[in-house]
Amino acid sequence: MHNDFTIRVYALVINEFDEILLTNESYKGVDFTKFPGGGLEWGEGLLQTVKRELQEELNLENLDFTHFYTTD
Repeated sequence: MHNDFTIRVYALVINEFDEILLTNESYKGVDFTKFPGGGLEWGEGLLQTVKRELQEELNLENLDFTHFYTTD
């Protein structure tokens, strides 16, 4: 039995024209479009993960953001 799971977080990046940023990515040979974001690392909170992912993927720092939604 496998007890591993991944918590993923995504950001809604909206510009001054109310356009939402999407990213094109590939994983294991499958191409897909998604919001920027990724997996939570051990010891991180959800907002820390969003901030780190935006820094890694988009080189964005000093962000002003709020939590939008969490599902259980």
